[in-house]
Amino acid sequence: MMVITVATILGNTAVLLALWRVRRAPSHYPLTSLVLADLLVGIMVQPLAAARELFVFNLNWAICSCWSTMDVLCCTASILSLCALGWERWSGITAPLARARRGKRARVLAALVWPVATLVALPNAFIPSPRHFHPGELEKACTVNTNIGYVFFSITFSFYLPAGVLVTLYGFILRALAAPPPIRAHRGRISYHEPQKLHSSTVSGKYPLQKSEIKTDNNQNSDVDLSPKGYLNLPNAPNMGCTAQSTGKCSAHANFILRQRRATRTIVMLMALFLVCWTPYFIMLPLDSVCDCVWETTWQWCTWLGYINSALNPLVYAAASPSVRRALQTSLTSSASRHVEMPLTPRVRRA
Repeated sequence: MMVITVATILGNTAVLLALWRVRRAPSHYPLTSLVLADLLVGIMVQPLAAARELFVFNLNWAICSCWSTMDVLCCTASILSLCALGWERWSGITAPLARARRGKRARVLAALVWPVATLVALPNAFIPSPRHFHPGELEKACTVNTNIGYVFFSITFSFYLPAGVLVTLYGFILRALAAPPPIRAHRGRISYHEPQKLHSSTVSGKYPLQKSEIKTDNNQNSDVDLSPKGYLNLPNAPNMGCTAQSTGKCSAHANFILRQRRATRTIVMLMALFLVCWTPYFIMLPLDSVCDCVWETTWQWCTWLGYINSALNPLVYAAASPSVRRALQTSLTSSASRHVEMPLTPRVRRA
């Protein structure tokens, strides 16, 4: 429990400082909300949760009510921030050029996370929880609210609806990654001197096509199909894959396939992490509120498995952002001020 608590506080603090150092990107707003929620879990929830499992002591009603409310608030905000982050990633894939609009919507979503989480958590402070004690069981300092009505209300908006939204969003992301991105081209004669880039920009035509000419390096005109929206379609394009003369580098099309596979693996890993950490707890909680039949050891394992998600989130989600990863490396290896602007490469700036 101590290791999980310390890892949660240190990891999220490091990522929060890294986000402060780098310039803002649309995905940084929901990521900041996620890191802040997980940091509050490590500071305000996990220490008392560990103490009540290890020691016998009593606290007054106000402290226990504040602790249980903060538990629901921070965990709900963390899960809702994952939904906002999933939406931003889907928008980044489907509309990569609408950066300003994505940034505004990401700020709005990140700001809405906390009022919604407050509405879900606030009734916990005023709804009494039934207490059941088995023979020989010691009363813990603070109990989790197991009121049936509130439990089903909270788990619906804290987990099951957000989980459905996340699964849907990541399904859309996988579907968008499966289709090659359309690359716009100018109509008319085009002087093109990089066949590999030309090959990487070809997509299948989905609209009534027109004819256009492309001038190759050999000064030979080649007719290609051009859609009304300016998309290229090269049905007779030569094989432009990896060759011995490419100095060991694959073509742009092969690089696209590799990026697609990496993104797919990352998305599957993120969804698996979220579901594995939180599903047992949100199955156990309504079950115990209905029949009071969950063992104490099961409570502990399921509760702390959910807390582990707050420690793993900064490692997984922040590692997927090149700019945050670069800032983290600089924070660990440099003593520069946090207000110094990070020198970012063009590739990192686009991320």
